[in-house]
Parts: sequence; C-alpha cells; structure tokens
Amino acid sequence: MDLLKRLIPPYLRGSRRDKARILTEYCGLTAIKRKTAVKRFNRHIIGPTGRLEKKTGRKPKYNSIHREIIRLCWELSGYVCAENLHPMLGIYLAQLKGNPGLINYVQDDILTAGGIALGSFKRVISQFPKFSKKRYKGNWAIYRQVPVMADFGKFANKEPGYAEVDFVEHNGGCSSGTYAFTSVYADVYLQWIARAAGYGKNPASVRVMDGIASRKTFHRIKHYHPDNDKSILKVLFEKTKNLPGAFQPCELSRSRPYESNDNAHVEQKNGDKVRKHVGYFRYDSERETEVLNEFYDYADFYDNFFIASAKLKSKIYGKNGRVIKRIHDKPQTPYQRFMECPALSVEEKKKVSGLYKNLTMVELKKGMERCVRELFELASVKNGEKAVKIRRQTFLSNSPAKKSFRRHPVLI
Repeated sequence: MDLLKRLIPPYLRGSRRDKARILTEYCGLTAIKRKTAVKRFNRHIIGPTGRLEKKTGRKPKYNSIHREIIRLCWELSGYVCAENLHPMLGIYLAQLKGNPGLINYVQDDILTAGGIALGSFKRVISQFPKFSKKRYKGNWAIYRQVPVMADFGKFANKEPGYAEVDFVEHNGGCSSGTYAFTSVYADVYLQWIARAAGYGKNPASVRVMDGIASRKTFHRIKHYHPDNDKSILKVLFEKTKNLPGAFQPCELSRSRPYESNDNAHVEQKNGDKVRKHVGYFRYDSERETEVLNEFYDYADFYDNFFIASAKLKSKIYGKNGRVIKRIHDKPQTPYQRFMECPALSVEEKKKVSGLYKNLTMVELKKGMERCVRELFELASVKNGEKAVKIRRQTFLSNSPAKKSFRRHPVLI
C-alpha cells in the first residue's frame, strides 16, 4: 500500500504510455495480476466502487439560491405546509420585495423560484429542518434552564444534602378531578425521608408540601433532583433561583424523561414508604389529606430514627459485564448516619439527638395504625362499603412469596 501511494501522483500526471509503464512496474514488484493492479489504482483514485460513476439525467434547475428564497417565504408564512404555501408563493415574494431579505438576490432567481412546480416545491420544503411548537407549551422555559442529570446516584456515597424528589398520586386508578398527592423527599446519602401530602397539584399545594418536607429535614439540602413534573419543577426552580418567596438557594437538576431509574432511590421509597402503608385507594377530600399528613408525621420519625437500611457500596461484574454480586454496608438508621457524618454541624446533631430522646417507637407505631385505620374507613365509607377492619398478620413461612418479618395492615 505504501508503494501504491507513492505511484499514484506520477500515475495521475502521466500520459497513457506512462500509466501503462507504471502499472507494469507495479505488477513486477508486487507479483500481482494486471487487472488486480488496475482495480487497486482505481480504488484509490475514484473510490471503493473501482469504476467511474457518471451522473445521468438532466441538470438540476433549482440550486441553493432558489431554496433560500423559498425558505424565506416559508418562514414568512409561519411554517405552513407546501400545499397551502404554493398558491401564495407569488404574493409572498411580492410582500418580500423591498425587504432586506431579498435585496441580495437577482431578479431572475426570484422569478425562477416563484415559478416552481408543486412537486419540486414539496421536495424543497421537505429538506428544511422541521419546526415544532411543542417547546412553547406550558413552562417550556424551565425545562431549558434546568439541566438533565442521569447519574445522580453518585452522590449516595459523597455527602449529605443531595435529595431526590417525586410525587405519588392517590387517584384510585382514575385521574379525573382533584385528589391527594404525596411528595417524597429522600436524601441519597443519609436515606433520610420526608413526606408530605397535598390536595391537588397546583403550585400553592406544591409549595405547602415543600414547606412541610423542608421542616422535617434538619440539614441543608444542597441539590434537588426531581423528575420532569412541571409543578414541582416550578416550585423548586423558584427555590434555587432565590426568587421572591423562595428559601435558601441551592442547585437543581432533573432526570431524563421516562427514565425512572434516574431517581431510583426515591422511586423505591414510593412503594416501600407510601403505597405499602396507605394503599392504592382514592383520597379526594381535604380530611383524607389531613389524615395523610398526620400519618406522615408519625411515619417520618418512625422510619428515620428506628428503621435500619443498607446502602449499596459497590458491584462486582462478571466476564459478560453483568452484575454477579452487590456489596452493601452495615445496616444503619438514617439517624445513625446523621450522627456519624462528619460533614454535619454540631448544632444540627444536637437538635436531632434531642428529638430522638423524646420519641417512643411503640407510641409512633400506634399513631400510624390509628391514622391508617381512619384513612381506610374514610375510603370505604365513601365507596358505600362497610367499614374496613385492620388486623395484624405475620407470615413466618419459608416460601419466598410469604416470607416477611414485618407486620402489614391488611383488609378483611
């Protein structure tokens, strides 16, 4: 190949006799057939096909200048389709006459562009970049200003202050009307959880939920990471930009659309800390929302101070790239991680330890069960059913489907 590259320049400059001589010398040096040598020279001169490709058909009538004139008319019309634009093309060109947009074009090019046939006009329009108005719907400016972060879980082993946020709907399978929502805030490092319920998902209700969750978080949140829900993004955007009515400024990012694994920590808690306790019923009254908030007041203390969980430290991958083992740290409660974290101040630790001394796990559990009982009774009476009874059931079977050492409220 080096020899071929050296012989290409004299081969191109030479006459027909010189080219024949160069081919003969190349065949003698490389010990290949002459046809193979011709193919190699053509492949480097002409291209991979090894033959001259002549364009057939008539010469194009419309060039880039004509397409640019048509694009100006297309933009002036508001990006209408080719069928509606073609009959009005002469009028649009007359409207653009004298405008700075057509001053630099020759009159012959303008007339040629104005007389284009409908079929050619469609082909020209189809080459233009598509214009979408979807970005102007809703709070599109927020989506442009809030960056996307797909690897927010990297902060799980860094330091406190990085919280994932998500909503849980209590619509009972029907999204019509106004119903209750639960906002879940989860610190990925401490596993600290703060829940709050609101009636509806309007900005006022979301601000109330955010305020309740902020009061239940006893350390500063440096970075919020919700999904692409407009309501929570708007409230947190005001918070991070320190606009009127905002709180302490911090950073904000969002997950990728339709990628729930970007918020894996809080998505897991949606089922474990919300659905498992309050179920999938429809709660569409203010009283049910109040009971939900009362339940979360007990449950947040119960989960943060007394329920231990293990954090993922690392993964071991096999030869095929699949995870064959996950290594977790020692199970601890969020309170224990809070007290052992060197990044938190002494004042914050004193405040949390003072709360811990006044808590009783048995009383918290009783308060949770009372709220869940009232919540289920309200849901059953509203549906015209008899009152729901709550009983405790403990499964001690060895089967994977029934093995559980926690006591769950079940319906009978």
